[in-house]
Amino acid sequence: MSHEQDNEGFRIQRTDPIDDDVAPGRSVFGDDEISFEDDDAAVPHWSQPPTGSVPKVGAPAESVTFNPQAEPEPAEPGAEEHPGWAAESTGPTWAGEGQVRPPSPPPRSVDMDADAFFAHDDDEPPPPPTAPPPSLSAALGVSGGDRNFFTATVVGIGLAILILAAMAYREWVAVAVVTVVLAVAAVEFFNAVRVAGLQPAVLLGLASVVSMPLAVYWRGESAAGLVLVLSVVFGALWYLLVAPSDSPVRGLGSTMLGILHVGLLGSYAALMLSIPDHGTGLLTAAIIVTVSYDTGALVVGRTMGRSPLSAASPNKTLEGLVGGVVAAIGAAFVMGFLSQPSPLADVSTGGGFTDILILGIAAAIAAPAGDLAESQIKRDLGIKDMGSILPSHGGILDRFDSLLFVLPTTFYVSRFVLP
Repeated sequence: MSHEQDNEGFRIQRTDPIDDDVAPGRSVFGDDEISFEDDDAAVPHWSQPPTGSVPKVGAPAESVTFNPQAEPEPAEPGAEEHPGWAAESTGPTWAGEGQVRPPSPPPRSVDMDADAFFAHDDDEPPPPPTAPPPSLSAALGVSGGDRNFFTATVVGIGLAILILAAMAYREWVAVAVVTVVLAVAAVEFFNAVRVAGLQPAVLLGLASVVSMPLAVYWRGESAAGLVLVLSVVFGALWYLLVAPSDSPVRGLGSTMLGILHVGLLGSYAALMLSIPDHGTGLLTAAIIVTVSYDTGALVVGRTMGRSPLSAASPNKTLEGLVGGVVAAIGAAFVMGFLSQPSPLADVSTGGGFTDILILGIAAAIAAPAGDLAESQIKRDLGIKDMGSILPSHGGILDRFDSLLFVLPTTFYVSRFVLP
């Protein structure tokens, strides 16, 4: 046994003497030499072609023979997958075998239009759009909004003529027309409130609105207070006994708002008709200045409107307001020049040019206030129109919103200026 200590201080113990060199083919650990004597094949030289066989290590290179074979023919399709068909001369016939497919068409451009994207391949192409015929409003140079200017003007003037014709025929006929108009307006209001999620007492509200003009025409303005008191009392009983609600305050409040806004303000038309000799003249003056304001505001607002008037009604403009005010005062000026209608424009009845001009100024203030008040109500309810009975106007209430404020204004102006 020999001992050897390296530089690191480790000692290696061995039984065999240490060889200085390691002979080729011999283990570095001093074991038996590696021998290839039993092998009968040697590894071929790298420059010789491959033989396809694995020779034994240690055999002489001359013992390795190279026997090239012909390249095998490719097997028929499906022979490997279906060995039972390999012996058949014909073999299976595959779909499309031997057929020449036509070349693919060139790719088409992608249409990113939504309608074309979701359309079916067998849908017929839609016809090309045709230009709509020019409307009369476009011919007049009036644009903007979604209402037809000409239709709106004709409908407004037509309603005014209808009421004026009823007044010229009989006062009671005019009262009946006023009552029907207010009833339709009340139906529109309560329906809009219900759509918004509130629960008004519809039957009670309709009964109060219809009875209001009849009561004041029969018993004067003191009858309006009686109708309002009864409406509050029966409204409380309605939500207590007839239709209990989780929110009776909101329900009764919306009911009373409809009665006050439509019934009370509208009943001033019947109240003026109850004035002997001068009732039809007062109502005629109120209708004329209101229609003049609406028409002037519509024309100027559509043609020159640029500055928004209020957030409650974004479509209304300051230019339209100025146009309506000028039109209302101008209509009052014309009535004063003609001394008609009586009594405000007639000197013989205590009126005159100044009196009718005062009415024009007051109406020019009340009309836009009524228009904006209803716009605020509709905006709070989340609706655009109260109804759809009138072409290019919406509902009855949309048409008479300004008049509802002008009616009491005309009544109290006449009380103030007339002897």
